[in-house]
Amino acid sequence: MSYTASQIRAVRLLIPDAEAVYGAGSNEYIFEDADIAVFLEQGFDNAKCAAGLAKMTVGGSEALILKVIKNYETSTNGAALMREWQVAGDKLYDRGLTELADADADLGIFEIVFPEFNEDIGYEGESGGSYRLGGWF
Repeated sequence: MSYTASQIRAVRLLIPDAEAVYGAGSNEYIFEDADIAVFLEQGFDNAKCAAGLAKMTVGGSEALILKVIKNYETSTNGAALMREWQVAGDKLYDRGLTELADADADLGIFEIVFPEFNEDIGYEGESGGSYRLGGWF
């Protein structure tokens, strides 16, 4: 499935990956549009679910790259960073699932209105017309 620039932008803003600042020419994003499309597919076409998956992916990558290193003046803690990205990703993913559940809750629900019976004219419908056996008049 192809996604619009607007859908991809929504995911990028939530990651955040809205500015192309990576790469040799500082003109690359963290994820390519095709990668964002995969996150959208896996995230049920919901931007928050997709961004949550992307954040979890970034967290895993950071843990692999940074590890836990301490030397004389600097230290890195990829494991802690991964946990932060994971928690943020989980929250976004859960919000997206809640949106999807709320949207699904409204599908297929309708109200049935029973007309009132009037002995003189038969059944009266919502439109103010009357119904007797044989049709509206």
